[in-house]
Amino acid sequence: MNMNSIINMVIRQLVRRAVNFGIGAGINAASKVGKSAPPTGSNATPPIAGGNAKRAAKQARLAQRGPWT
Repeated sequence: MNMNSIINMVIRQLVRRAVNFGIGAGINAASKVGKSAPPTGSNATPPIAGGNAKRAAKQARLAQRGPWT
């Protein structure tokens, strides 16, 4: 092996580790966004009394988008 291939091999490993670390940090940060605190104030939705929670959640998402979609 010549020196060029050894340097390339080491640099590839370092870059691979750095990219994997960055991706992992980004995924961890994105997964913590929704878990910070329950919504309060005007954005809070009232609890659903009996009914289909999945359907109600979908309707709430559609209502937040507005009439333009």
